[in-house]
Amino acid sequence: MDHMQYSALAQRRFTLANDPNLHNVAASGLRQPMTVLRNQPQQYTRGAFLNDSLGAGRAGRTPKLSRRTSMYVGNLQPTNQQGGGGGGLGGQIKDIRPIRDKPFQVDSIDIIYTYAKEKLGFQGELKDFKINTSKDYFTLFKLVYQRLDHGKDITKIDEIATALRELRYPFANDITKSMLQAVGSVQSWPHLLGAMRWLVEFVATLESIEDQDDEVEEGGFNPDSAFFKYATTAYNLFLNGDDDYSDALDEFDAAYDQSNADIIAKNAEVQKEVDELEKQLNEMNEDPLTVAQNENKTLRSDMNKFNAYTKHLEDKIIKLKDYIIKLEEEHKGIEIELAKVEEEKAEIQQKVDSQPISPDDVERMHKESEQITNNRNAIATKAKELAKLQWEKGLDLEKRIADIEKLIQYYNTSLYRVGLLPSSAQYADGKDYELSLDVNADRIDKIISLDLRNYVRTKLSEVREKFNSEYDKIQEQITLISEEIHRLSDDNADKEIDLNTLEDNKNILARQFDESEQNEIDTLAKRCTSFEQRISQLRSEGAAVYLEWKQKSQEIQIQYVLSVLSL
Repeated sequence: MDHMQYSALAQRRFTLANDPNLHNVAASGLRQPMTVLRNQPQQYTRGAFLNDSLGAGRAGRTPKLSRRTSMYVGNLQPTNQQGGGGGGLGGQIKDIRPIRDKPFQVDSIDIIYTYAKEKLGFQGELKDFKINTSKDYFTLFKLVYQRLDHGKDITKIDEIATALRELRYPFANDITKSMLQAVGSVQSWPHLLGAMRWLVEFVATLESIEDQDDEVEEGGFNPDSAFFKYATTAYNLFLNGDDDYSDALDEFDAAYDQSNADIIAKNAEVQKEVDELEKQLNEMNEDPLTVAQNENKTLRSDMNKFNAYTKHLEDKIIKLKDYIIKLEEEHKGIEIELAKVEEEKAEIQQKVDSQPISPDDVERMHKESEQITNNRNAIATKAKELAKLQWEKGLDLEKRIADIEKLIQYYNTSLYRVGLLPSSAQYADGKDYELSLDVNADRIDKIISLDLRNYVRTKLSEVREKFNSEYDKIQEQITLISEEIHRLSDDNADKEIDLNTLEDNKNILARQFDESEQNEIDTLAKRCTSFEQRISQLRSEGAAVYLEWKQKSQEIQIQYVLSVLSL
């Protein structure tokens, strides 16, 4: 193509590259051009990437997009550099893509690998493709970026974040220098892989548009290009709040009709010939008498329809004549009324002319009218402000009512716990202390169903005094029980001492038994038996006393827990 055609095509491509809607489409995950690149889905396996094979594959090649977007990055100004995200969308944008999901990452690697193999000359397999190191990631990004703008290069990995902002990547603020220094980390990899996928899809989209434009320039009409133009125009109308796409659709239909004009004309001629041949065939197949009879029926039917239509016209003429007469009478009446109005106007004008009204009075009345209009506008503005204030106060009131309802619910629940609800509860004395809220009450004292200060608070004070007195009684019982436990413990200790003493005596008697005579042995045996019986008895008594002490201790603990729960 000559220099003029190239300039016009480059201008259109630059306009597409600067179109924020195209960036929004790429950000939303639209990958129509990549469906052409991806022939078959492949399994993702990390391996070596960007060795000498990629360098050899691209040797001597000039990026395709460099001839049409050499001024792209330099002229594309990033928007909202300080606080916003990329893409000029205004403000931080959250990446809604599932960048941390394994299927999404595998799909992204597949897309990038397909593009590198078909567009960048990568000669390895998918298992040899790896971009999870800072060096490999920088190399791939640089190659793809050069296809977008061959005249400008990035020299270090820290410039990737700036390049993404210049390209209006919607999530550029998620890319930091620390991420670029640790590409393979768990936190960095999803965001960097998503950015690389976006860049590849963005460049592939521009290349697809360029191919379509080349086809239009060289071979005439291209359906995909025409549809893309229609979709872009309709989307711009949608963003501007216009839901009428009829003009764009008419232009799209006109382009198709123009491209198919020859086919349509030829088809019309063929259809005309087919109709004539079918007519001749039907005439040859029909009987002349039948044809004449059919024509006679048709003519009779047409005559009947013509007579009916004529009668309809005559009736309509009669109605129109009557309507014309009625309109003439109304016209005469209106002329009479107009004459009366003109006479009244003349009388009023004469009265006005006779009144002594000076130009100053007229100006004063105009000023007063303007002042009244201004006052009315001010009142209307004040009314709007008051309506807005009323709406805000209404929201605040609803919030406070909700808080009060929560407090009332907590109050009623607490009354159930302490025994004041329902009216048949222990401390209710047959009275109802349940609170309810009536926001539609005509008086303030009727909004709450009970008198909190004089009725409810008094009853709560009485219940509190009862609880305090019962608590004091329980504390006294606990003190007495504790003293009893101590006493029983002391008795048990004394019994243990006696038991030990008896066991010592038993041992002494056992030693003496070996040394004494047979009579003393019998005597001592009897005494030992009696001692053993006594010891058994003491042990039984001690065990019984211990069990009794244990049971009383448990009863005291149960009573204490019940008293605490009732409070």
